[in-house]
Amino acid sequence: MFCDQQAQPIFAHEEETLLLAGHSFRLCKLQDLDTILEHYVRQSAKTERIPYYTQLWDSALALGKYVLLNQELFVGKRVLELGCGLGLPSLCAAKAGAQVLATDFHPDNRGFFMKNVALNGLQNIEYCELDWRQPGLSDQFDCILGSDLIYEREMLPALLHCVKHFMGPQASFIYADPGRAALQEFSSSLEKLGMQGELLAIDEIYLQIWSRH
Repeated sequence: MFCDQQAQPIFAHEEETLLLAGHSFRLCKLQDLDTILEHYVRQSAKTERIPYYTQLWDSALALGKYVLLNQELFVGKRVLELGCGLGLPSLCAAKAGAQVLATDFHPDNRGFFMKNVALNGLQNIEYCELDWRQPGLSDQFDCILGSDLIYEREMLPALLHCVKHFMGPQASFIYADPGRAALQEFSSSLEKLGMQGELLAIDEIYLQIWSRH
C-alpha cells in the first residue's frame, strides 16, 4: 500500500474540469476509448480486463455529491473506496478531510488515479491494487465507499466478503447504484450479514447507507 505520486496514465489522455456540489475537480480522462478497448481485446479475452476504470460513471458522481454535501461525516475518518476507477468519490472524501485508501483491481488504473490526485493537490490519499477474492489487507475502516460495483452477478460473493472484512465495529458502507439486476440480491445479502440500510436517491441513482445493527 503506497501513494506513488510519479505514476502516470499509460494511454493518451486529456484533462477536464468538473463542478460538483459547489466544488471544482480536475480529472484526467481517456482521449479515445475505442482504441483502448481494442488494446485490451487484443491483450486478453477476460472480462476483468475491460477498462471500466477509464469512465466517470453516474453512480460515482452521485456518491461524490453525497460526500460533499455531508462533509461533517467524513472529517478525520478512515475511508476505503472499493473499485475506485478514476477516483472521484475518494477525491471528494479527501477534500472533506478523511484519510482515504482508494483501491481498484485493474492493474492499469493506478496511473489515472494518481494523476487525478496530483491534479487536485491532495495528500491524504493512498492507493493499492486490490483483488476482492484475496484482499490481502487486515485494516478496518470507518467508512467504505462503492459505486456501480455489481454489473456482473458473480462479483457479489467477493464484494460481500470485502465489505464484511473491512468494516469496523461502528462503520458505514455507502453504496451508489443505477439499479443493476443484482442490486436486490446484494441488499438482501447485506441484511443477512446483520446490516441495516437506509435508501436515498441522488440524481436518479440509488444510494444505500449501511451500518451494523
